Formats: sequence, structure tokens, C-alpha cells
Amino acid sequence: MSDRTLAGLLGSLPDGVEALPEEHKQDLAEALREAHRRQAAALSRVGDEAMRHIPALLRPAVRKAMGL
Repeated sequence: MSDRTLAGLLGSLPDGVEALPEEHKQDLAEALREAHRRQAAALSRVGDEAMRHIPALLRPAVRKAMGL
């Protein structure tokens, strides 16, 4: 995410959000970035757990097929 502003994260902002003071928009942008980080970590963790259910000999092929 190169654009760290709220508009950079969401695109065009609704009027109500656009009317917020800049410091509140920055707080909201940081909350969204943190939520994205938590979501990415959770997805990674779940992916690793799911791979444990695949027989060890098949894991490399499954990882390759999934682009991991």
C-alpha cells in the first residue's frame, strides 16, 4: 500500500467520511491498515493449518498449484 491516506485505501470517500477532520481520517486509515495486517496474518495461519491435513508427499505439489 503505497498511498497511506484513507482515500488511497478506499478510493472515493463518502460525503460523511470526507467531512471528518483530517486527524480522524488518519486514525481511520491506520485502523484499516491494522485490520489488513491482522487479516493477512490470520489467513496465513489458517493456510498453514490447512496444509497439515494434506499428506506430506503431496504438500509441495499443492503449494505449487496454489502459488505458495
